[in-house]
Amino acid sequence: MTHTPPWRRVCDCRCILHHRQPRTTYNESGCACTITCATQPITLLTNQWGRALFLDQSGDLWQVPAMANGTWDWDRATEIDTQADVYSIGLVIDHLLRQAANILDALPD
Repeated sequence: MTHTPPWRRVCDCRCILHHRQPRTTYNESGCACTITCATQPITLLTNQWGRALFLDQSGDLWQVPAMANGTWDWDRATEIDTQADVYSIGLVIDHLLRQAANILDALPD
């Protein structure tokens, strides 16, 4: 089985915007993709911050706030940039997620 990066996979969570389509953006209004959608890159759930962190297709660290009932506020998903309060710790998490992605990519099929 050949590894397919998340941004080349098609949505399998029945989001009305992305179902059976690749997902290249994460903050489209009306997106209903979940953290378990095939298009979602490696994700870290952070209960302490009430959000999930993930690397986008360019390898930048993003965050998406959690909502009630296990849903995600994709309209408010944003990249964690130098203006963010958590930027310095975000750099550490970014590095660790990249390491995890590299290790998983190197596993034999």
